[in-house]
Amino acid sequence: MTKLIFGSMLCLLLQTTLAFAQTPDRKTEELVAALNNTEFVQQYQTHKESIELDIAEFKLEESTLDATEVKRVQLYYDQSRLKFDAILNKLQTDLTSRTKRKTILDNPTAYTKTLQDDLTAALDYYNENCKKRIEALLEKDSAMDTETLQELLGGVLGMVQLLKEKSDLTNQLNTEYLKEAFINPLRLKKWAEL
Repeated sequence: MTKLIFGSMLCLLLQTTLAFAQTPDRKTEELVAALNNTEFVQQYQTHKESIELDIAEFKLEESTLDATEVKRVQLYYDQSRLKFDAILNKLQTDLTSRTKRKTILDNPTAYTKTLQDDLTAALDYYNENCKKRIEALLEKDSAMDTETLQELLGGVLGMVQLLKEKSDLTNQLNTEYLKEAFINPLRLKKWAEL
């Protein structure tokens, strides 16, 4: 009985310690809030919602379409989602690595170019494989336009500049908090969630 009580108390103590360890401080919350307010994130969110709208509209019509074509669109969407997730995973890793943050701060233009190239490749993949197929099957234009893409790419530098301005705060970034408050909200929803 004593072992059970001790085990329960130890478990409670560990959970409490982990909860406090993962609770961000005010400065970390401010940094993540500032990141979320950058032009890049605002435009990324708009672009994300546009892609999700395309898929949701497509799914409303899927019962009238050839099942093979629906599966093909789903496959391309899932692959697109993985490409966007890879960018977000890299961003999370880069923001929480002291070495990588130093590289970003030393050469923000090079990092911006890399991020823009990765983003362009993911967007091109979505546009060429998923968006065009949806438009052909539904015989209409989708919600996303090329202006959104250009604005999104232009906003990357602003986000990197913010990191440079707040470099003292980036050393305190909590990986779990960054993931929950910044990265996960930017992820495309899974096919079944739309």
